[in-house]
Amino acid sequence: KKKASNQDIFQKVKKQLDEAQKMTSEVGELMAEARNILIAYSRCKTESGYENFTDMILESSKKGERLTEKLRRLSLEVVLDQVKYEQYQSELVAVHGIEMDYSDEILKIIMPVLIPHRKEHYTDYLYKPLYIAFKQWCICQNKEQKRIPEYEKCTVCFVHLYNRDLPLGRIRDHDNFEEKHVLDVISNFFLASDSGLHVDTYHITRMAEQDATEVYIMDTENFPKWLQKM
Repeated sequence: KKKASNQDIFQKVKKQLDEAQKMTSEVGELMAEARNILIAYSRCKTESGYENFTDMILESSKKGERLTEKLRRLSLEVVLDQVKYEQYQSELVAVHGIEMDYSDEILKIIMPVLIPHRKEHYTDYLYKPLYIAFKQWCICQNKEQKRIPEYEKCTVCFVHLYNRDLPLGRIRDHDNFEEKHVLDVISNFFLASDSGLHVDTYHITRMAEQDATEVYIMDTENFPKWLQKM
């Protein structure tokens, strides 16, 4: 029975690896097609050409993130050393480039990506690393005996930074951002509640050297003064 059980585990892992390898190949094909579209766009400079290119990149990215999710699940199943797995989670935060800072009673979160569109179905690529980042940050704050803020009545300000070298047509209306899932993760760690009675949200768009999202959390009474400095 034990041998049969081990064989079942082996087959399960093998199937996961086969699926991951297949998806890796699909990502490669999509990237190659995106490269061809980009070359064509550089010759014609048409809006439709750039739109086709961005669609292809988005499709590649989504599939790549699904591949990442498969590998995350696989690592959870096969890594028996808990210390190694915790180290892996810590490294994920650095890999995704999420940064956090707390000063003057304002919590600042920097993500090197734009928040997904409301219509996007696959959003774990941002929220899971964000959850891990918050968890690791809180652990470090506890170890260093530093404060972990909890906001009773606050304003959460999203600053959407767009790469100024890319077409202006990329800029979205503020109501097209999927803020709810981000607020859900933030609420788990830093908010008394994410209901409208406790949280106000505000959106700002700026041009920058590269795409990013900055999130600022502060007591609502401090928001007007902070906004004047932006």
